[in-house]
Amino acid sequence: MQNLIHYLLMLDSNLMNTSTNKSLLITFFTAFSLLAASCQKWLDVKPEDKFTKEQIYQTPEGVKEVMNGIYLRLGSEKLYGSYLSMTVLDVMAQRYRIGSDKNPYYYYSNYSFNEKKVQDGLADIWTDMYVTIGNINDFIKILPTVNNGLTQEQKDQYIGEAIGIRAFLHFDLLRMFGNYYDETTKTEEAIPYYRTLSTDIEPFSSSEMVISYILEDIAEAERLMAKDPIIGKTGLDDLNNNRFHLYAAKALKARVYHWANEKGKAYQTAKEVIALQDAFPWVKHADITISGKDTDRKFFSENIFSVFNPDLYDIQLNTFDGNLLEGDLLATGSSNAISKVYENNESDYRYTYLWPYATAGIGYRTFIKYVDLVNKDNLSRYMVPLIRISEMYYIAAECAENPTEGLTYLNTVRQHRNIITDITNPSILKNELTKEYRKEFYGEGQLWYYYKRSKITSIMSMTANGSNTTISLTNYKLPIPQVELNGR
Repeated sequence: MQNLIHYLLMLDSNLMNTSTNKSLLITFFTAFSLLAASCQKWLDVKPEDKFTKEQIYQTPEGVKEVMNGIYLRLGSEKLYGSYLSMTVLDVMAQRYRIGSDKNPYYYYSNYSFNEKKVQDGLADIWTDMYVTIGNINDFIKILPTVNNGLTQEQKDQYIGEAIGIRAFLHFDLLRMFGNYYDETTKTEEAIPYYRTLSTDIEPFSSSEMVISYILEDIAEAERLMAKDPIIGKTGLDDLNNNRFHLYAAKALKARVYHWANEKGKAYQTAKEVIALQDAFPWVKHADITISGKDTDRKFFSENIFSVFNPDLYDIQLNTFDGNLLEGDLLATGSSNAISKVYENNESDYRYTYLWPYATAGIGYRTFIKYVDLVNKDNLSRYMVPLIRISEMYYIAAECAENPTEGLTYLNTVRQHRNIITDITNPSILKNELTKEYRKEFYGEGQLWYYYKRSKITSIMSMTANGSNTTISLTNYKLPIPQVELNGR
């Protein structure tokens, strides 16, 4: 390993002439150091490694590059750049028609957890998430110890972001690999929670304990980011609005309370974020017209937290493009079952502009949220949404004590999607929320979590042409990968 590290450090300077390449190198360097010690879990820091890392932290620019490396890892294909947004989780939520075992996601769609392809994929998710947590814990440990020109306030901001991301990652690990959360299951073992980088193997904690650790981390992140530069901003001015900032921490907290069935706290926290609406204004119709060079199919102004994936366009071409063979394509099929998701409402922006008919190839509607932009300088070009303001409205709608009030939050989102007719019957609020989660979060992975949290066992399936299919509650709990169990 030492020879490889020395080789990486001596790479030709031409490779390092961009921020992205430097961040990728730092991320790979740290990740390799961690992965090389699977028997010790997430640590193998040799004296040479330690020296090199300390050198990286000696300047504010170096610290920024390490943080960028963490964000780049979040946006990788096996994390939020694909698996945990547009592919694996959405496939398991039956979002696409998959009729052949030739499709790379076929076994995920059938919950065939004993298939090697699925086992390897879940192991990749698990390992990459914990390696990223290890990187974060290393960052949190080193940054306070160096005198590099950063003010204490700047260090606090960086550390607050890192702790918030650590909470975010553990929460999604819990939502995937833990059980659904209720009074019976919350005491079951779920996942290990890592707050330090050490040779110690953390025991599995119960879902209830993991939730408490997550909330502690969020509280610490909020404290450290109390002077976040985003405070007081209105609208998107640069990509810093999409990092894990103070408002993202609050939005995550609303998600966590909602998952843990703390409806009162979820409602209040979601309302706090909704009160910040000026920072995340609703998308305008003029921004999402198909012909525009800056077409905003991601409703980018509404994004609270996003990640950067430089390979996003390639994933779009290889996964959703209408010129693909049907066996390779993720779409809803020639029956256009997608019309059932959107209730055949051509006024809905999410239907008309994100699911147009393919102009070549298969000829039916395909998903184009992540199609490349004509304007290559557009800030949103490579971004994948992870938290959006609309979700806060949905949380407030579901958790409001008065269902009539809940309808106002639901209808607000619908109105900003160009759905003119409001829902007026409070008794159908939950059913309408389910429809909205289906419509709103295509390509973002959130529907799977919604179904699991709600313990829904009959879900709309595109493979069944928009009819419902049955899913066992046990299939919502992904198996812990053997790579984790082997070392225990």
